[in-house]
Amino acid sequence: MPKLLFKLGRWSYLHPWRVIVAWLVILAGCAGAAFSLMKPFTSEFAITGTPAIEALTTLEENFPGEGDVASSPSVNLVFAAPEGAQLADPAYMAAMDQTVRHIEDNLGAIEGTQRFGNPVRINAELQRGLVEQMTQMGLPEESARADAYNLRMVSDDGRIGFTTFEFAAESQFQVTDADRRVVADAMQIGRDAGLQVEAGGPGYGDPIEINTTSEMIGIGVAFLVLLVTFGSLAASTMPIVTAVVGVGIGALAVLTTTHWVELNDVTPVLAVMIGLAVGIDYALFILSRYRQERRTLPGPEAAGMAVGTAGSSVVFAGATVFVALVALVLAGIEFLSWMGISAAFTVLVSVLVALTMLPALLGAWGDRAFAGRIPGVAGHAGPGNRPAKDLDTRSMGRTWVNVVRRFPAAVMAAVVLGLGAMSAPVLGLEMALPSDTTSNKDTTQRKAADLMTEGFGPGINAPLLLIVDAHGVNPDAEILQPYMAAVPDSAGGRAEKAALASFLYAVSEANSVSGVRHAQLVSVNEDLTAAQILATPEGGPEEEYTLAVAHGLRENNRQVEDATGVHIGLTGLTAVQMDITEELAGAMPLYLGIVVGLAIILLMLVFRSIMVPLVAGLGFLLSVGAAFGFTVLVWQEGLFGLVNTPGPILSFLPIFMIGVTFGLAMDYQVFLVTRIREHYLKLRRAGDPDAELHAVEEATIEGFTQGARVVTAAAVIMIAVFIAFINQPLPFIQIFGFALGVAVFFDAFFIRMALVPATMFLLGRATWWMPRWLDRILPEMDVEGTGIEHMLDDARQPQEISA
Repeated sequence: MPKLLFKLGRWSYLHPWRVIVAWLVILAGCAGAAFSLMKPFTSEFAITGTPAIEALTTLEENFPGEGDVASSPSVNLVFAAPEGAQLADPAYMAAMDQTVRHIEDNLGAIEGTQRFGNPVRINAELQRGLVEQMTQMGLPEESARADAYNLRMVSDDGRIGFTTFEFAAESQFQVTDADRRVVADAMQIGRDAGLQVEAGGPGYGDPIEINTTSEMIGIGVAFLVLLVTFGSLAASTMPIVTAVVGVGIGALAVLTTTHWVELNDVTPVLAVMIGLAVGIDYALFILSRYRQERRTLPGPEAAGMAVGTAGSSVVFAGATVFVALVALVLAGIEFLSWMGISAAFTVLVSVLVALTMLPALLGAWGDRAFAGRIPGVAGHAGPGNRPAKDLDTRSMGRTWVNVVRRFPAAVMAAVVLGLGAMSAPVLGLEMALPSDTTSNKDTTQRKAADLMTEGFGPGINAPLLLIVDAHGVNPDAEILQPYMAAVPDSAGGRAEKAALASFLYAVSEANSVSGVRHAQLVSVNEDLTAAQILATPEGGPEEEYTLAVAHGLRENNRQVEDATGVHIGLTGLTAVQMDITEELAGAMPLYLGIVVGLAIILLMLVFRSIMVPLVAGLGFLLSVGAAFGFTVLVWQEGLFGLVNTPGPILSFLPIFMIGVTFGLAMDYQVFLVTRIREHYLKLRRAGDPDAELHAVEEATIEGFTQGARVVTAAAVIMIAVFIAFINQPLPFIQIFGFALGVAVFFDAFFIRMALVPATMFLLGRATWWMPRWLDRILPEMDVEGTGIEHMLDDARQPQEISA
């Protein structure tokens, strides 16, 4: 591969405008395709196959039009009178009437109006009607009154009330801003009258907005870092240009894909975030190697050598990122799979652009590639008579690695113990999907949820819905006979009575589950073959205890199914979110095992060593664990008050973060250790009898010195790009940016810059040990480009580079 890449880099340098124009044509073609074929993104997180989703299918089959309760455009409009007052006071009654009337008059159409209106007026009517309906079905009056009380719309003290309706939209993701403004204006009417009025529910979620300044901030910081690294205005622009072209093509391809696939609108944001970071880094590595080779080689050969050596590392590193992102399909979650695939494609394009367009830009600039030098920066001569600094002999990297050489055990212990301690908060990790109860405390959605909790208990925000399909009910089931005897003869034949009996039995058994505050029959279809049972838990949707209640209900449902022959599914927004969270959590060990195992195998192929891959894999686990721990401390536990509303971590953050961090960690491992192994092999070939004894130590020092500066610059750029996304308004994008930035920081500066050289000094010759039998069967991978070194030995002469 290095020889092929050498030819590619040299050809691109010699034919710059062909390459540059070709990439610009591809970019323009992608733009044309995107603007011609793209369709709107969706805000929906598409998921299928979970038990809660399957229960929604059963609901739709038996209750047509009601099968999307998890994404219905429903709204809870909550009213609260001042302390010491009641909603029934005349002034507040009039204000609620006006608020409701404004919504009726200004929304084109609303649905689900059975519980819509002034809550004080309709609460009593609904209570009476429900009691009559339930007693007619054979339910004791006492139970019917308990059911009606559980569905009350006004709190016991009369201070808090709510009403519900649905926008006339297919789902919560199709609600328009104009419809939301109508509700907001209606709320203001009540507020002007002295009421607290808040709105929540799936239909009133904030629309997803993307702030475009994050990319600009990341690029700006990257330019400054490149300026410090190369000390040249010309050189500092090249990685930016290639990264923008690569990310542009990747993002436009994602836009085009929407013509055939429904994509979540967060997908391109994550693709741009990751593509921009790796695109700049990959070009930086190749450009840094070109500058080194240009000292002794002509331009075309230096470009070929840079692409053949650093470019080989780029290909390998890019392949690991690509595989880690594509492997997200193992989670079985559609939106997560498309996020991974989109980001992986953008990374692939970024690699191809770095390998070809960067040497083409170098060819176009020629000897002016490092023009616009800044005095005193990157080793250049300073103002006045201050001489240039030789970064190969005097640098922070060399100073640091010598400190590590003197105290390797202490450095290793500090990193392992420090990052290990930082990983401890992961044990308290809580995961959830966004909901009203986890929204920012300043939002009306969170205030509405808090008022509902205050007035009706936390369980009202976490309703669980049981769907009983009685098509296969067994009329001879012994457990149903007492219930069938209580069913009125007017209910129908024996099959209908058995179905109604199974519904009542299911309600009775659901009420016996610990943690269920109340379970009740809320709907039966026309042919008496299916029913909906509402189970209200004691706790809220974000509480671990509520998840235990849901599992208890599912176990209880299986027992009812065995006894009666019916089929029962558990669904609702809380159950859907629970299933997604648990499915993602269950996929993490397999995914983690695959990516770490793959890393160890690939690194064994590249470095012909047992210990180097093991240290790399264990170091990755330490860095990602510490990043998780710090993220939990800040975003879940509210460390230092940095986050206004701490709460559970987004469910799909851990698995996505593992994939991205793994790929990026392998980037730095490859770029740094490749330089070390390159020096090690040169010393081995030198024929010095003491080479074997001193090769590891000397190679570690020299390779680290040459690689540390560029790896540091790359890490700072990547951290800046990720952290800039904290500027996004969406909380889960903010957490992504924060967590990935922290993960890169820990991995680059603690693992690759400290733990890796420390272990090499401690292991000595064992660093590069591999059993002979294993060395024979593993294929050779010349990532260091040693195969092309001898081709250029005769061509190496001191070269001048114009400023």
